[in-house]
Amino acid sequence: MSIITTFEAVPSRLLAVYAALFDSEEGELKDRIEAWATPPSLRSRGGEEGESTTTLFSNTLGEARRLGLVEEVEGRLRLTKDARSGGKKGADSEPYFKSFMRRTLFSPDRAADAKQSGYMVALSWFLSSSPLRPMNFSKEPINELRAMIGDHASKFEISDYASWQSFLYWSRYLGFATIVGGGNNPDDVTSRRVIPDPVKAIESALPAIYADVDDLPVEQFLTRLSGIFPVFETGSVREGFEAMRLHPTTDHDKLLSITTSLGLQRLADRQRLSMSTVADAASRILDFGNRRERVSNIALKAAA
Repeated sequence: MSIITTFEAVPSRLLAVYAALFDSEEGELKDRIEAWATPPSLRSRGGEEGESTTTLFSNTLGEARRLGLVEEVEGRLRLTKDARSGGKKGADSEPYFKSFMRRTLFSPDRAADAKQSGYMVALSWFLSSSPLRPMNFSKEPINELRAMIGDHASKFEISDYASWQSFLYWSRYLGFATIVGGGNNPDDVTSRRVIPDPVKAIESALPAIYADVDDLPVEQFLTRLSGIFPVFETGSVREGFEAMRLHPTTDHDKLLSITTSLGLQRLADRQRLSMSTVADAASRILDFGNRRERVSNIALKAAA
């Protein structure tokens, strides 16, 4: 099981459990957390008569435990020390939650220990796709994956409608995707489209990327970015995905994906980055679909 295959463990539910325990350093009784997290009409669904456990809550809690988010001590649920990350009662809990999820999901070793490796593999594929061809929110891409990587498709854990949507919800929450469409009817999933969009994720990494300098050669920028999110170019997980392709691309060591290229350009448009080309310097090619440009240096600009 993982955040992809446990469809109940969407970001909002795990955050609700985290927030409830964040303000309770001594922990809370499991039944009390369930009462907060589960509507009364659902509390007896999925269990024996008289039980308060629901599939909705128990599966969410199970995933929280696998992630290392919560632990049970003397009959009480509480956040693990790692998950709390020094956060104190009364503070906004969501930044601590998001930081923990990123540390867990984007560390290959931690992700493997928490049974979450499939998420990064799937995200590497997603970021290699083109935002110029939005995907269908309501149709899982398993046939496309099999055509691209054959028997390796099982590593992505996206096998049906529920796992596809779980992947998309987490990708949007972590800053890698945009979901559009639906019109005036939010329940109409058939008209929704999904766009690979890592702008928020890249922007969140900028303080660490530029911790000691304001201007970097593009290769060093990519090395630092992929050190935080190994799903980008030069990252270990992204390279592993590229090796799975039945028909490998021949220029991925020079040409950045359209998704990465547009993400960097949008940050430049927002005055967060500036990109330049220095004569005779090593460079990468930005791909915008209808045109290409070279870049050799990426510099940090003042926050907007």
